[in-house]
Amino acid sequence: VLTTQERGHAADLARLATQEHEALTVVTLGGDGTAAEAAGALVGTGAALAPMPTGSTNVFARTIGWPMQPRLAIDRLVDALARGQHAAPVTIGHVEAGEEERFFIVNAGVGIDAEAADLVERHPQWKKRVGQAWFASATALAAARQWRRPLMRVAIDGGTPFPLASISVACTRPYAYFRSRPFDLIPDAGHEGALGWLGAVSRGLGGPAVAAAGAFTGAWHLGSSRVAHGMATESIIIDDGDGVALQADGEALGRHRRIVMRPATGLLVLRGDGLTA
Repeated sequence: VLTTQERGHAADLARLATQEHEALTVVTLGGDGTAAEAAGALVGTGAALAPMPTGSTNVFARTIGWPMQPRLAIDRLVDALARGQHAAPVTIGHVEAGEEERFFIVNAGVGIDAEAADLVERHPQWKKRVGQAWFASATALAAARQWRRPLMRVAIDGGTPFPLASISVACTRPYAYFRSRPFDLIPDAGHEGALGWLGAVSRGLGGPAVAAAGAFTGAWHLGSSRVAHGMATESIIIDDGDGVALQADGEALGRHRRIVMRPATGLLVLRGDGLTA
């Protein structure tokens, strides 16, 4: 049993577990941030990740079949290990921006949701008081603040760049959860070799409001002229002359003028629903 001491420590401990202790399965006990750090260290090693859900939302663990109740999840994990369950490969995301380089296992965002993640991190007391409603409020505030800034330029798989006010990228679905309700922002996203993306075409609250409403009520937002969406099999490149906010798995990563995201293979996971490769 290895205990994290600070942000980033889970990656070091995952490397220690596989390199010195020759672990075949690394179990994380935490939320998406802890699982993401460990996942980045396990890509290409042949060791599997089993994320036990003890964070606030646990999107990744839930999307690969682990129950939300930690005791039930651990019981199921013990059973899976006893049966010799095979690990399954998944596609995750990789982002490069300035000196930042990291993997993400759920989503990344540039613009509005990144500004919201920064607000949430700078005011953690509100997250404790009102929970996930604070992130929704922070997103509305961030959208309002984006009103006068120039649009970024986005290129998908080497294509011609086009303007967007913000862009959200996912390697799994749903994009997030609000308590038990899935927030299915990018229904085409999954762990099958590509990244799903959705962007607000113009500034202001219109695009984000439409996307949020549709994500809760049947994905009708994908037909709106206020948003653009698709899949990227090679790369998503974002350029912004003034620098735009970036988040990965809910962690604010500062402002950058150029951001590159790519799908990444090589991570094995132990699924909670018993599926095998």
